[in-house]
Amino acid sequence: MRHSYFTTFWLPRDEQPANAIEEAVAALWRIAAPGRGCAGAEWWIGRSYTTDVPVGFHFDEDVRAARGLRHPLLSSVLFFNRVRGGQLAITDQRAGRSGKPAPARASALQTIAPRQNRYAVFDGGLLHGVLDARGRTPGARLAAPDGRLRVTLVVNFWAKRPTRVPRWRDTRIYRQLGGAHTLALERT
Repeated sequence: MRHSYFTTFWLPRDEQPANAIEEAVAALWRIAAPGRGCAGAEWWIGRSYTTDVPVGFHFDEDVRAARGLRHPLLSSVLFFNRVRGGQLAITDQRAGRSGKPAPARASALQTIAPRQNRYAVFDGGLLHGVLDARGRTPGARLAAPDGRLRVTLVVNFWAKRPTRVPRWRDTRIYRQLGGAHTLALERT
């Protein structure tokens, strides 16, 4: 799980997918319909146990940008399986000037339960996170067996490419995804 939540890839608009996951990203692009202003999609495979959620509530943003907050146009999650807990929770809060949620307390919360092939698309500027196995905001690791691994494909649609996010075809990570695609790319 070393290359999971913190390893992302870029698929530019109109570029041919280089692997099966990018083919799925292209299909999800048509469903999400981010509009003409979308330059591309940042994607990653999210894998975690709901007894030990690795990421707290957060804003999707260009984390390597030199300054300012920049969020995707749309954020999205494709669930691969059902697990205990693990709901995607989306608030109505946006980042204030200091980057902290505004308003300080959410007035609305929407949760989406993980179910096979369920696809959630939401405003990329909203505060969101994953609930733990108890359906609560995660804190410390829960003293419980791990259960099933929560597996997702996360796709963020951006107006401008996030800073230093590589295309998958330019990396050596997840090479098994490419199959014949990878062999053809490595020959060119």
